[in-house]
Amino acid sequence: MSSLYDGSFNSPLVVNFNSKDRIAGTNSNFVSNPIDLGINKFDSVCLVQASIPKSYYNMPTNFNEFILREADQNGVYFPVTITIPVGSYNKLNLANKLSALMTASSNFSLTYSVTNPNVNTEPDTFKFTFTASGVNLPSVGGISLIFDDTSPFRQLGFEASSTNNFILSGGNFVLLSANALNLSFILRAFIKTNLVQNANDSILEEILSLGSYPTSSLCYYQQYDFNMNTREFNQTSINSWNFVLVDSFDQEIDLNGVSWAFSIVFYTRNRVHELHKTELQIINEERLFKIEKEQQNLKETFKSDDRVEEKLTTFNGLQISDTKKALEPIFPVYPFTAGLSYLNEPEIKYPQK
Repeated sequence: MSSLYDGSFNSPLVVNFNSKDRIAGTNSNFVSNPIDLGINKFDSVCLVQASIPKSYYNMPTNFNEFILREADQNGVYFPVTITIPVGSYNKLNLANKLSALMTASSNFSLTYSVTNPNVNTEPDTFKFTFTASGVNLPSVGGISLIFDDTSPFRQLGFEASSTNNFILSGGNFVLLSANALNLSFILRAFIKTNLVQNANDSILEEILSLGSYPTSSLCYYQQYDFNMNTREFNQTSINSWNFVLVDSFDQEIDLNGVSWAFSIVFYTRNRVHELHKTELQIINEERLFKIEKEQQNLKETFKSDDRVEEKLTTFNGLQISDTKKALEPIFPVYPFTAGLSYLNEPEIKYPQK
């Protein structure tokens, strides 16, 4: 990093942060303790490392409800809200929980079964099959699952703000998940803060690897490119800053009370390489201008010279007609033709056999 910072006034300063050492907020969204940066001319910041616990649920609070809507033969709707208990699920216990909740909530006393492909006979499609059956099924005009932006549509394999209709198949109503189940729920995280300015959505760093770590583990991030991931330091935010951890849908990640830690480097960016770049651009522009000027002068010279015709009809001081003669071979080679002699010599006759 030595080529990035200017140490003329101050050296880089690495500051450690921990969400448990906060003056306000929660572990996921907090205001840090004041940091004494001293007298400095810092203009840049960059995340050095971060340790984020995967203590969040894949079925979190406020994102665990959807609507089961049944209709009778007259088109009268009977919607009911299905609330999945908060926690972390795999596709087996989630399927069992959904089956029980939907069956218990049916206005027509239908039996709902949520299943995965049979691993012994079928390939895994990572999708649920929802099946509704029962003695009252003939009186049902239609069944739908409805999801909004805060529903567990990702976990169940559907789109946000979508209505998904069951179809009648084999005497039952059946629905297949539109997408593969996403029980990782959060594949990447973003650290947002007022520590930076002129950054897209105030993002300090994106943690792409979060989804690759198992539940209840610790995701560790190490900075790999200080140059590309440096942000402009917001010097108007004094010495205490807000940090929030969000997912790709800009929804706050609830760490369920577990703290996370990270470190940030404050430094003054080295502008020498930018000056060199500017200097090279100026030199290149001057060179191109000089070439263009010479070309223009050459054109003007040809336009104003009365002897241009003479110049164009000569070659190495010779007139083009003289040049043509000069280029003829000294010893011309004539094509071979039977009965003709070379250089006026008598024809040679061979005796007949």
